Amino acid sequence: MRAYPTNSPEALGRLLAMAILADGRLDNREVDWLKHHDTASLVGVERDVLIQVLLDCCRDVFTEAEQERVFLLEDHRLARLADDITDPALRKVALSAILIIAKSDGDVSEGEKTLLRFLMQRWGIALEDLVTA
Repeated sequence: MRAYPTNSPEALGRLLAMAILADGRLDNREVDWLKHHDTASLVGVERDVLIQVLLDCCRDVFTEAEQERVFLLEDHRLARLADDITDPALRKVALSAILIIAKSDGDVSEGEKTLLRFLMQRWGIALEDLVTA
């Protein structure tokens, strides 16, 4: 996957993209949620940036898949993406947005749970901490 500057809108956007892709498919309900609820601006990312990062994330995964089987939610991949966000407030915003995206299609998938658990553990954030995000 391509590199983005630490705490950048692109780094945050990629985590949101991972939430959308975590269940192994690009669900229109999740993409529609982003559009209709202006999720991008709520987390401080331009909508066009978020859409471009989502497309780039899909391209990166596709490119990796051409060479071998890709396991999207591998610890080493998630660690790299998680470490791109170092600001504690931004981490809470990211987790809150990922949780909202995960619930937008009516079901939090195992992949989405894996992503949420990984980030919460890596960043030392509990669900109760998200109330202040």
